[in-house]
Amino acid sequence: MKNSFSLSKFIHCTLIMLIIACFDVSGQQAKKISLQGFLKDANGKAVADGSQDIIFKLYTQESGGTAAWTESQTLNIFGGVYSTHLGKTLTLENLNWGASTYFVGVTVQGTELTPRTELTFAPYSLGSPKAQEVVCSGAVGDVKYSILNPTQFAAVNGNCWVPMDGGSMVGSKLAGIIGRSNVPDGGGLFIRAQETETSTNDPDRTKSSTIATVQGDDNKSHNHSYSASVSVSGYTTSAGEHNHTYTDNYFVATNKSQTGAAANSIGYGAGQTLTTADAGSHQHYVSLSGSASGTTSDTGSTETRPKNMNFYVYIRIN
Repeated sequence: MKNSFSLSKFIHCTLIMLIIACFDVSGQQAKKISLQGFLKDANGKAVADGSQDIIFKLYTQESGGTAAWTESQTLNIFGGVYSTHLGKTLTLENLNWGASTYFVGVTVQGTELTPRTELTFAPYSLGSPKAQEVVCSGAVGDVKYSILNPTQFAAVNGNCWVPMDGGSMVGSKLAGIIGRSNVPDGGGLFIRAQETETSTNDPDRTKSSTIATVQGDDNKSHNHSYSASVSVSGYTTSAGEHNHTYTDNYFVATNKSQTGAAANSIGYGAGQTLTTADAGSHQHYVSLSGSASGTTSDTGSTETRPKNMNFYVYIRIN
């Protein structure tokens, strides 16, 4: 049973890998072009799994015109992706590969999807006995992660891909499309999807924000609550004990004989200095209360980041 979807807004995202399966020129085995594509429905989601009748056509112009080659195939779709080979049922060898540029048209449920995708490099070796050539996979503007360094990557993917290092792309097809002189510099950056018509996941960007611009690192605004109080009470140590000195004057009474010449006399004798005993030791009760505040010490690394793995990132410019 075929999948159904709205053709008025049907989206065809070509992830075309234009890889020529090069065989010897003796014609003992048919030559084919490996092709992979991705189909989405009107809501931008991958079409349901199942089979689809798809017509592939090759044109000598990017739009309009008459197809130079046509082949119908019934393909299984899984996760929106289909994979096939052009030339499975109809030979490709009658096309003029050496003199013409060809564009792939894909027709689903009677409607040809746009835009057509240009065949580049390797397919043209169909008309010559040359060995297999390096192929430029994907479409102009595609971004690809890889564990291959730039030299290794170009050797197997073609020189239409360049590292996303901010270098010049003047004169490239991508430069003509987006009006920029340099590729985006993605070194050390995470890639984040652009906001859609309905999404609001990026609070600092909208669907109209300029594409491929750097957004500085930041932490989401937040705070931490805390409460600290201090309460201390008790007694001071004992203190204040002291003494006093004083002079001890004493009373003297002298009795004279009645037969003596002097009368009785009364007076004070000579005093001496004495010291009182220690006294007056005491304590005080103390009660203190208050609050404390401050800043925690720094901890952590030099940036805020999730666990990650690093790859080379390339962009197709031609």
